[in-house]
Amino acid sequence: MMGSISKIMIILCVLLNLAPPLKGNKIGGIPILPRQVTVEITNRLSTKKVLSVHCKDKHHDLGFVELGFGQTYIFRFYPNFFFSRTLYFCHFQWTGQTHSFDIYVQKRDEYCFHGRCSWAIFEDAPCNIQGTYSTCHYWKSLMQ
Repeated sequence: MMGSISKIMIILCVLLNLAPPLKGNKIGGIPILPRQVTVEITNRLSTKKVLSVHCKDKHHDLGFVELGFGQTYIFRFYPNFFFSRTLYFCHFQWTGQTHSFDIYVQKRDEYCFHGRCSWAIFEDAPCNIQGTYSTCHYWKSLMQ
């Protein structure tokens, strides 16, 4: 019994020495630990309207926040490490308008710009800002 445990330990040590060195929390550029995600939501409504935001996931209700034009709401979390199914959704409301959008979908947003998912909220669409590049999405249909 003792001989087989020693052999396993030797093999494990050899494998660890042959593996690429750990850099931060990555092996060869692949994450080994979940990275904290930061979601930023910025009010970019025209005519400087106040934006009401209510975000939550299955287990956490982040409450209501009101944003003046140009203000940003930030929240952080650790996505599910074993199953890529973390989802945060938000309801957005301003004068005469109500919309909904999945602000963080793990499979879509897993590799946001350096762990930071930045969103600009416009009347027409929520837009994901990554450095100098942006991608706008459709609002989700709300059941009436």
